[in-house]
Amino acid sequence: MYQMATLDLLLTPGIIGNYTHFEATEVFATEDASRRVSNVFTILVAESRNGWVPEPARFLNKDRIKLKSLPLWTFGVMRYIRPIASLQPSLASMVETGNWCGSGKSLHVGKLHEVPPQFVPPDTATAVAWNKVLKNNFWNGSHVFEWSDNDKAVLKPFFEDSRRLQELSRKVMECVPIALAALSDRLGNVAVQLPVTVFMHQFSKAVANEALVFDIAWHPEATPRSLRASCELEFDGILTGYAEAALLTEQISLLVDPGLGVHRGFIWDDLNQVLMAATGPGSFVGAVQINMAVGGSEPRTFSVAEPGGTRRTYTIGLTTGSSHTVGEQHPDSTGGYTRRRMYSDQMERLAAERVFIQYKPTPDQQDAEHERALGDLRSLLALHGRNAVWLWDPFLSARDIWETLFHCPHFGSDLRALTAAKEPPDEAVPFGLWQWVRRWFSKPERRRARRQHWIQRQREELNSIESNWQGFRLEYRVKTGPAGFGFHDRFLIFPRTEEDALVWSLGTSINSIGTEHHILQRVDNGQLIRDAFLELWEQLDKPEHLIWKRP
Repeated sequence: MYQMATLDLLLTPGIIGNYTHFEATEVFATEDASRRVSNVFTILVAESRNGWVPEPARFLNKDRIKLKSLPLWTFGVMRYIRPIASLQPSLASMVETGNWCGSGKSLHVGKLHEVPPQFVPPDTATAVAWNKVLKNNFWNGSHVFEWSDNDKAVLKPFFEDSRRLQELSRKVMECVPIALAALSDRLGNVAVQLPVTVFMHQFSKAVANEALVFDIAWHPEATPRSLRASCELEFDGILTGYAEAALLTEQISLLVDPGLGVHRGFIWDDLNQVLMAATGPGSFVGAVQINMAVGGSEPRTFSVAEPGGTRRTYTIGLTTGSSHTVGEQHPDSTGGYTRRRMYSDQMERLAAERVFIQYKPTPDQQDAEHERALGDLRSLLALHGRNAVWLWDPFLSARDIWETLFHCPHFGSDLRALTAAKEPPDEAVPFGLWQWVRRWFSKPERRRARRQHWIQRQREELNSIESNWQGFRLEYRVKTGPAGFGFHDRFLIFPRTEEDALVWSLGTSINSIGTEHHILQRVDNGQLIRDAFLELWEQLDKPEHLIWKRP
């Protein structure tokens, strides 16, 4: 196996480290029904521990870890240290038997598949997801070998409902700094981390000539050898600078043409054909803008009349601000036109993918823009609605639903609609009847009666639709009564099961989409919004919350 051969090379003393032991951390699950102990995530970190005294495996959790959403499961975190010589035989046995036995007890891992060896650099301006689970990977970087559970059958409950993984991840983090939720695709896997420890390096930029400088310091037990340093500069998808040289001493400077972009540095071992260090994409600070604020001598004061004839006075302290730049700001080589074109390209791409669309209709374009916006939503349904589409809007009505979710072209997609039974101004009672409405509906029972009337209108409108209902599956619920929580934002949610959720913020309700200025945009952390929707949806599970369902 290629992976084992590469692992054997890197474990050779002096190549990237002088490892004597490996530290194992196992996160495992026990199902009450089968009582089988299964792997959730295991990481084995190669270390140098001279003088280590053998000790038994120990639990890092004082009590069994339990999840409210999986009451029949328990979880634990175990740690132990073993001689490095036992690592490869244990891995070979694991691949053959489907069980990892490093602690002396059998941990079921199933049929694992080799993943090509990886090198994980430290975090720079861009965070690396692997560093959420690796140990102390903030120097040169680490070689990572991985065996993947591609089926993940035992762990399916975590992919069916991501809140379970979030809950487990929080509880595991109380025991050990392994953020499982940050690397959910690695659940069920076994990873080996080999940090490069034969030297330490620093990648910096010289002030005098803007050269890129590599400084290295060899470990006292390591034998220094010739290496090779290289650096690349990338901007606008092209390489705008590159330099490479032999690293024969403990410092070398590389002259890369100055310019905009991000740098990446590498240190390579020609003799052993091994990557020794790498940096993530990053840039060096050339200029700093300093903002200053000075308190004013006289505050702003104002008073507001309140009921009863009294006045409330407010005092607002004022500041005077100034800013100046220290250092030199480098425009791009075309006088800023490249940056403008890149921004324009990005906006066009985002609009084409419907990641970001801005609607700015004039009064005579409102109807056309409304239809265009509905067309954009229907395109999203076609692109991402294969498994499910959930629409969350406090003003959502039957008309909004048949103008959007009814157009989902995917057979059997899980369509859900959630409203708060709020009515937009143009559907509300005319202003001339306001005094009558206030008297009539001032009592809670009157408001409930009006809401029930609105719900009945929704049912009648949906029931009046003539259709063969081919491949159509929809449930329409309302937030009413004390259950659940109120909501204001409007979202189009594609929960998906194979990947994290995709979510668009609508910027306005469906009934007014496109008719006034608003922005339709995909949001970050869509999974959290999906989880919030699901939390509310599950609380609204009584008959009084159901407006309409098909089939």
